[in-house]
Amino acid sequence: MTGVVGLVDWVVWLCALSYAASWLFLVLGRRASASVCLWSGWIGNVLLFAINWALAGEPPFGNMYHVHVFLALCIPVLHAAWSRRSGPGWSAVYFAFAAAVVMVGAAFMGRDVHWRRMPALQSPWFVPHVFAYMLSYALAMLAFAMTVSKWLRRDAEVRAAHRDAARQLIRMGFPLMTFGMLSGALWAEEAWGAYWSWDPKETWSLITWVGYVAYLHGAFGPRARREAWEDTTQTLAFVSLLWTFLLVNLVPRLASILHGYAR
Repeated sequence: MTGVVGLVDWVVWLCALSYAASWLFLVLGRRASASVCLWSGWIGNVLLFAINWALAGEPPFGNMYHVHVFLALCIPVLHAAWSRRSGPGWSAVYFAFAAAVVMVGAAFMGRDVHWRRMPALQSPWFVPHVFAYMLSYALAMLAFAMTVSKWLRRDAEVRAAHRDAARQLIRMGFPLMTFGMLSGALWAEEAWGAYWSWDPKETWSLITWVGYVAYLHGAFGPRARREAWEDTTQTLAFVSLLWTFLLVNLVPRLASILHGYAR
């Protein structure tokens, strides 16, 4: 088992380096090399996901290391789908950067290769709930990266392109986030006999969802006011997303009792 864990460590870092190299090549304008690195990293990511599944004996969504690996796996696929649909070519740099950051995060998470589902996880809601949330989180992260980049740009046309891209990504992710929250409530009723318990994880998930509702539906008035509203609500919503995804799981004082299996 030690040898397998060592192999996993190598694959994690190789994937992270491949994604980072893809980002660097995109910054330098070398798109062909960037594409090779991105998809080489993704193939390694698929291998890593398969190893995790084989070791767990079931879908590997049960701890922070598992979900980081899956989150990174989703990002290149989302880029391919979004680019084919309507995404601008310049957006690739954000997807590569996000994949690298998430995979580096996976490298610093404890690898529980003996993980098995506890009784509360023995539910058909387990996979669709985690799957929907991870996709929505990936899209929200990419949208926020584009918004931050917009703040650093002076050209009005470039700023508008980043703003529109962020809006599209959040509109894609919000239905998935909504499904994740509703499926979690159904799962909670099945596991604990109540749809909602105001557990820290549930509470912060709701705060995050409300933040994105405000972003999508609260803007009004002149363009500058609408943009200021969107920037503010998106930032607050993304901070609460990070709190939900990372701090509630990793900081002992903030730990979620009912969701303790996610650490």
